[in-house]
Amino acid sequence: MSRLYIAPVGSDWCERFDQTVGSPISASDIDLPSILEADQEIRIWGTSDGKQKYSYFTAMETGDPVLFYSDGEFFASGRIGVTLEDAALGERLWDSAESKYIYTISEYEPISVLPAELGDLLSYGEGWHPRGFMRVSEQAINSLLTEYNSVEEAFQDLRSDESVASPSEPETETEQASDADDGRVHTEIQWYLVQLGQQHGYDVHVAINDKNRTYQGERLGEGCLEELVLPGFSDAVTNIIRYVDVIWLEGDAIVAMFEVESTTSIYSGILRMTDFVTRVPNFAVDMYIVAAESDSDAVRKEMTRPTFETVLEPVSHSSLQFLSFEDVRERYETVVSAGPLQEVF
Repeated sequence: MSRLYIAPVGSDWCERFDQTVGSPISASDIDLPSILEADQEIRIWGTSDGKQKYSYFTAMETGDPVLFYSDGEFFASGRIGVTLEDAALGERLWDSAESKYIYTISEYEPISVLPAELGDLLSYGEGWHPRGFMRVSEQAINSLLTEYNSVEEAFQDLRSDESVASPSEPETETEQASDADDGRVHTEIQWYLVQLGQQHGYDVHVAINDKNRTYQGERLGEGCLEELVLPGFSDAVTNIIRYVDVIWLEGDAIVAMFEVESTTSIYSGILRMTDFVTRVPNFAVDMYIVAAESDSDAVRKEMTRPTFETVLEPVSHSSLQFLSFEDVRERYETVVSAGPLQEVF
């Protein structure tokens, strides 16, 4: 997924935004279309008519991130839910039939991000601020991907407490300890995957931002490829997957990709995988989301979201599978005691 939407809210619309987004509306308070009636409370927003706005609106998909801007800052974020074109509903909600391109908002969250922060990530230049409803361009997305592994990871970071917390609100010792434990587990599982790949004769690539991490005194990138060189792949594609936690290769061919999810949103790894297969739909590869067995239900739920299934269904020659930390550890122990396996996973 490489879509990110920006929705400015003019000063004369702030009160209406608060009434239908800042505070969810009840299905019983207004006559809603049948597509929305199942939701008891919804947050709902829209944009007015216009050729460019319509093209952005029709490209929206469930789960796409959106940032709301007003009075010199990005003040809220959310995800696209249901979309519908309904001038009558725009009239009922905001006394504006022109505001007919309507979408619901899920995972609404107040934030505080300056335009300069986002503009720098998107290479928009000094003094940039949004001037209308927009979908961030592919060129700007590629600029963002030089700093983040995916749009989803950048979005999560912008929404994180770190981006809005003051220096007087440090993490507690318990939170710091938890983060450290997650980081150690992440590195441990990466190390096992590196060892398994090498023991089965594969070339192995470790995410470029993780190569110098150590486990049991050994650098993760030890004996691995220093650079990911994939003839025939565009720079944009290579840029996406060089941040994948572990990749097994046979020559120039990718055999398997692994995203270890212990410190980041589940979305992050899945999005990197789906971004990859969207750009190279004819390429066959086994992809794994690796997480704790206790998180298996949550991971599988995200993997079967309509947004991801729509991308993955046409590429039946590739697979996206769940793999538990426990399975990785067990497989490593088996290989250490009995030698390489005919099939690793």
